[in-house]
Amino acid sequence: MPSLRALAAGFVRRQARRGHVTLAKQKKILGATPRRWLEYLIAILFGNAIYYFSLSPHLPQSLQHQGFQMDLGSLVDFVVCVAMYGLIRLGSSL
Repeated sequence: MPSLRALAAGFVRRQARRGHVTLAKQKKILGATPRRWLEYLIAILFGNAIYYFSLSPHLPQSLQHQGFQMDLGSLVDFVVCVAMYGLIRLGSSL
């Protein structure tokens, strides 16, 4: 009986013959595929939009980001962007 690795290798070869691009053959940019970079970009843009237009006006002054400084506002903004990325990955896996 063939091993799981042999079955997977055969499947990849058949898909390559049919012209399908496999994950192993996608061009990587700094270790990530173009799709992953697009997910990063969308998460950052939407996360920042949510933070600056929805959350920031209602947060106390200590949690609002002050330009060109590392503060708690930067941390809140980062958390919102990470949450957006998590939602994008969750949505793409469904």
